[in-house]
Amino acid sequence: MTVTREELRARVEQLSPEELALLEEQLRNRLWQKRWARWTPYPWQVPPDHIPTLGWWLQLGGRGTGKTDGCARYMVAHVNGPPCDPRLPGGHRMAIIAPTQGDAAEACVNGPSGLKAHDPRVTLRQTTGGTFARWPSGAEAKLFGAHTPDDVERLRAGGNRCLVWMEEAAAMRRLREAITHSEMGLRLGVNPHYIASTTPKPRTELIELTKRDDVITTRGRTRDAIHLPQAQRDHLLRKYAGTRIAAQELDGILLEDIEGALWTRDGVDKARVGAAPPLVRIVVAMDPAATSGDEADEMGIIVAGRGQQYIPDVTGFARQHGYALDDLSGRMPPVEAARRAIAAYHKHRADAIVAEVNNGGEWIGAVVRQIDPTVNYRTVTATRGKKTRAEPVAALTEQGSAHIVGSLPELEEQLTTWVPGDSSPDRLDAYVWALTDLMLAPAGNLAAVA
Repeated sequence: MTVTREELRARVEQLSPEELALLEEQLRNRLWQKRWARWTPYPWQVPPDHIPTLGWWLQLGGRGTGKTDGCARYMVAHVNGPPCDPRLPGGHRMAIIAPTQGDAAEACVNGPSGLKAHDPRVTLRQTTGGTFARWPSGAEAKLFGAHTPDDVERLRAGGNRCLVWMEEAAAMRRLREAITHSEMGLRLGVNPHYIASTTPKPRTELIELTKRDDVITTRGRTRDAIHLPQAQRDHLLRKYAGTRIAAQELDGILLEDIEGALWTRDGVDKARVGAAPPLVRIVVAMDPAATSGDEADEMGIIVAGRGQQYIPDVTGFARQHGYALDDLSGRMPPVEAARRAIAAYHKHRADAIVAEVNNGGEWIGAVVRQIDPTVNYRTVTATRGKKTRAEPVAALTEQGSAHIVGSLPELEEQLTTWVPGDSSPDRLDAYVWALTDLMLAPAGNLAAVA
């Protein structure tokens, strides 16, 4: 017997609120089951049979390999499995940690590879206690970021969990703190553990994880990601074939120290500090993007300062020390770049905005002065090669007198993977200009001064 749409609508309208709620739940369950049965994983998205207590399943993969997809699937299966703590609503209390809380919501919950894609019954709720992904059973996952000191404090007080998902772990500004504080609360049930999804980058914390015997690692390559259109894969492989970008971003290989790189991961780590001392001078250094359009380079924007005191470095000489305070680089329109640099200038009470005007960077001064004529702005021009300008700054790091405050993952990646002769990335260039202005130019180092 065929039921018309009008007849069906009439039947639904006659249902009581309780019957309607039951019908909606049944329809959501059917939709979830249909989607669940339709998914076919890549080999690297198949989780291990067992993850040790406080251990990890770590998915390393190139672009488009479905790392987020695999972790979202795992969390949904976890929720629909045996309860970790029967006393809790739904039996599960989990956490999702991403570079920012917004990333956690967009990528891990709402995105095309997030929780909702695997289970349409998931809802995103904002409450006075935080932001949560919730299931009809009452199971929940609280969303955290790992970017600011406030994020770290929220993680510190984040409560106990049975499962933690770390999304794009290598891109987290405060990865070590995120691991430390989440591990303190990973104690619900008999087998609390981590899952993680990330493009591999040379972060010390990530390298340490891969060497632990309680971390199971799977790897996916962009060339094998058959759900990504062939034209996209061919373009990426053709453009970056044989480069370190291809090894890391496409083949999911975790690179450590690069032969010929001026900065080493160990050197950056040894010079790292948790906070900067009193500073006598602060600059915001800008390096303009050399290209425009869809494949534009990044605009480098680095905030750095010079310490007040002369402190012995690893060589035993008392020197002033330099501190990279923030990395605001990214792909953005010129006006947005100027506004971001001006905001940093006022926030840090900087002494100047210093901008390179090679490669068409003359626009920076015009835009900065138009937005805020009170800013102290000046230009530098590169008359020497990038290697000549970068080597003295790299030497400061090795001597222990140039420091990164906290963690600046994207900048650190560029520092430790750039080899002279390659085109230098804009974050690195802005960092070199900042440290040159603060420490080398005042000391009369003409090899580094434009």
